[in-house]
Amino acid sequence: MNKLKAIIAINKLDYIGLDNKLPWKSSDDLKHFKKMTMGCKLLVGRTTFESMPKLSGREVIVVGKGYHTLEEALAKNPDWVIGGKRLYESTIEFCDELHVSEIQDKTIGDTLVPDLSKFNGKVWYYKFKTNE
Repeated sequence: MNKLKAIIAINKLDYIGLDNKLPWKSSDDLKHFKKMTMGCKLLVGRTTFESMPKLSGREVIVVGKGYHTLEEALAKNPDWVIGGKRLYESTIEFCDELHVSEIQDKTIGDTLVPDLSKFNGKVWYYKFKTNE
């Protein structure tokens, strides 16, 4: 299996989502996400997949009802876990790296950061401002 990495954006209040989208706008974070994941296989949960734009230049492997089981998806050797919350919690123990974008924003969302306590690898932190 490839070295599996997770990438997540979290704001100052520990939110990662609002109405199945990012609660903020940060073009710098989106450019960072594109740079990190371009040409890679991305593992994503069904709800997140159905609410996100098409990610050209990347293979998207979807986990959830009507798509792949987690076992089937992991057998496809993804490079990155990109969300949502339940998928992070189900896969974090298999990840070697966690890339965290700290968004300088205080928007209240409806989805808090997942439980990442089972993660035991290298963490990379990046800080990004929102578009104002």
